[in-house]
Amino acid sequence: MLLNAEEHFQLNVDLQQTFPLNLSFELSDYLRPEFQGPGIYFMYYKTELIYIGFFYPSQKNRDVRKERMNKELAGITMRGKQVTMNATSNRALDKSVHLQNIPRRPQGDFLTSPKRVRFADKNWGEFQHDNFLKDFSFYWFKEDKKLGRTKDELKAVTKQLINFYKPTCNG
Repeated sequence: MLLNAEEHFQLNVDLQQTFPLNLSFELSDYLRPEFQGPGIYFMYYKTELIYIGFFYPSQKNRDVRKERMNKELAGITMRGKQVTMNATSNRALDKSVHLQNIPRRPQGDFLTSPKRVRFADKNWGEFQHDNFLKDFSFYWFKEDKKLGRTKDELKAVTKQLINFYKPTCNG
């Protein structure tokens, strides 16, 4: 199932946070059954495959858009207010052209990576403005219950896909 990020998320600016880490990526509609349950998703920026991930919820009624896709958008654009850094992502920020002065947060919910920092830096001309959602899309492949895959099996399939396609922001 194809999802355009602009149709499923809205950006909310948190005036208490420092730009550029000042946005929350909120669902623009209610939780829906077609986005609940385990599956694999592919994330694209324009026509570039940038991320492959899997979702295996521990509880019922967990929506992949709310639990995973919003985090990917926040970290890959370096605009999410919950984005945090570790030593390796801080080194990537130090080497970046546009993001050197970004606030460094050691604690939070969405840990970014050097690959994501480099991707955001490369596309900063577009990400610094609040109209970039139109360029992101996801392909969501909900797992068929009949397959009965475990979390580890779904993770292994995802790893194989990552090794084959080598998306820009994985790793």
